[in-house]
Amino acid sequence: NDAHHFKAMAGFQAEEMKQSFFTAKAYGLLLEDLPELNLTNSLDGAGNQRIPEVSGYRNEWATAGFFGRINYDYKGKYLAEVNMRYDGTSRFRRGNRWELYPSFSLGWNMAREDFWQPIESVVNTLKIRGSYGELGNQNTTGWYPTYRVMELKSADNAGTWLQGGVFPNTARIGDLISTVLTWETVRSWNIGLDVGMLKNRLTGSFDLYTRYTDNMVGPAPQLPNVLGITAPKTNNCDLKTVGWELELAWNDRLKNGLGYGVKFLLSDAQTTIESYPSNATHSIDTYYAGGKLGDIWGYETIGIAKTQEEMNAHLEKVGGQPFGSEWNAGDIMYADQDGVAGITEGAKTLEDHGDLKVIGNSTPRYHFGFDLSADWKGFDLRAFFQGVMKRDIWNRTNMFWGVINNQWWSAGLKEHGDYFRAEATGLNSEIAANTNAYYPRPLFSSDKNQRTQTRYLQDASYIRLKNLQFGYTLPSSLTKKISVDRCRIFVSGENLWTGTSLSKLFDPETVDGGNTDNNANVAIRNGGNAYPLSRTWSFGISVTL
Repeated sequence: NDAHHFKAMAGFQAEEMKQSFFTAKAYGLLLEDLPELNLTNSLDGAGNQRIPEVSGYRNEWATAGFFGRINYDYKGKYLAEVNMRYDGTSRFRRGNRWELYPSFSLGWNMAREDFWQPIESVVNTLKIRGSYGELGNQNTTGWYPTYRVMELKSADNAGTWLQGGVFPNTARIGDLISTVLTWETVRSWNIGLDVGMLKNRLTGSFDLYTRYTDNMVGPAPQLPNVLGITAPKTNNCDLKTVGWELELAWNDRLKNGLGYGVKFLLSDAQTTIESYPSNATHSIDTYYAGGKLGDIWGYETIGIAKTQEEMNAHLEKVGGQPFGSEWNAGDIMYADQDGVAGITEGAKTLEDHGDLKVIGNSTPRYHFGFDLSADWKGFDLRAFFQGVMKRDIWNRTNMFWGVINNQWWSAGLKEHGDYFRAEATGLNSEIAANTNAYYPRPLFSSDKNQRTQTRYLQDASYIRLKNLQFGYTLPSSLTKKISVDRCRIFVSGENLWTGTSLSKLFDPETVDGGNTDNNANVAIRNGGNAYPLSRTWSFGISVTL
């Protein structure tokens, strides 16, 4: 009937992946123009006899899932939805392969109630909603994480075991595995509010959510070293994420035909590690229970010593800095946090971290966006801004520091010239002294001035004009003459402007590109090794027949 409305949906999905690889290699190509395995003499460049190599392997996995949804509403006032998923994967063993994931939501549109009619012309929509849901994640590090795989090697690459003067074919037993490894479960609670006012010209929504990630796959508590092998990964880690999302929008059209719209979006979330049992010592070099994802541990920086006298006074006050044998003008002065003589890192544990402290967090906070649009008599204009209000980055790469490790790893860009110089240098003293430098004095032999610290912690917050588009739609009275329903001409620009205090050497959206550092203390090892986002302009014509 008109009061009760039901919808139902059911489905099945399946996915299969198969990979097969084959390689063959022989040495001593006889004819460069004919790269054939048979046209080789089995001699390498040094004249040594080399056995041809042949290898191959294959991988397979498959997933399947049943899903269904039922929707119900009563006169548009009371809303309900129930979802079910039953997912399976070949990555896990029988008995742990299939899991059921339910979710449901309830909503109440108060603006449809009779008592709301006196203010319905002002507030058209006021919906309160809540939901709970579960989803599975087959997050694993391999194709067969619950099966102990034996690696077979051909004779030429088998290692150093010799039998009769030749390398034998060998087999290597794989690492320890957990046979009970299963799905990770993501549980989400959400409450929200939707508002529409002034004939829905003003709309808004707010969501507050808590997300739990249970039974994450992580390292097992370390076993005694006499075992001689790494402990297997198990379902033993838990995360908790608390966040919120806000959206406000205004859309209107004036009597002269000008239409315009403004949309603002803002969101934030923080993730806390609830359980990480493999870190029994509470080391701060990896994840630990109670820590926040992205925490950066480091030293508080007092500054760069401008004179030897200033450095000596600092060393006497704090009881020494042990990262190098000599501390001179141009070196960093670190602050004493624990009152113990000397600047130290302690045992680098939660209980004993010396003068280290949490100095920042690399997780982007307060994502925001502005969407501005207008149209009038066929002309249209749209601008979209996006950004992050808070993010800290610690970058230890040569692209940031310039001089690092040795001359072979160092970089020499313009920005790196702002380093400490107690006196003028160069053949004719053409490089002036610089005691108010940004960078400390360069050292190839020590990283004592480049320890994680507040002075060089980068502020990666930004605002960017992500897209700007201007277009014109030809009048339908013209396009219909050539059997075209709609024709729009436009010009569009991407990444046109960025406001940030981040070093000009890096892009705030790709600053952690190329990062291979898996430690929890998220210093960027390969920061800057990604292509920056290009500023582009494009012109186009959109035609609808």
